Amino acid sequence: ILSETDELTGIFNMRGFVVIANRLFAQAQRYQRAATFLMVDSDSLKQVNDQYGHDTGNRLLQHLVEEMLGQLRSTDVAARYGGDEFVVMLPDTPARGALEVAERVRRAVDEAPFTADGARVPCTVSIGLATYPENGRNLEALLARADRALYQAKDAGRNRVQPAEGA
Repeated sequence: ILSETDELTGIFNMRGFVVIANRLFAQAQRYQRAATFLMVDSDSLKQVNDQYGHDTGNRLLQHLVEEMLGQLRSTDVAARYGGDEFVVMLPDTPARGALEVAERVRRAVDEAPFTADGARVPCTVSIGLATYPENGRNLEALLARADRALYQAKDAGRNRVQPAEGA
């Protein structure tokens, strides 16, 4: 499983993530523990790619991952979901704690300097989150709700954390 990493970012690819997330999620269900999923998306990758090129865009993604991982516990699991979107599972983490983690990630990315061609480039993320069992009873439903919340955060102006609504 450890070889199941994304070549660019060094974190799990989706195949590796699904194996681990399924196991951790089964434990959450069995022991009636909370688990929260974050969907994290770069707000600025397209502009960086357009203005500075794809090599700089790749550096931006690596920068986002470093900042994100700096705010997560060793027991949390992160993966590249696709493009500039990432998924994080926070085992044993209810919604309130997950909101704090997501806000720390958002703030760390916003405050960490990223430069291209010697100039500081604004770098932010939008984050949606969904928690078991409040927002869904299976992995697919939780990921879908977290993804929907992510797009609500983007629609509300980006650089935000948005919890999912209901189940």
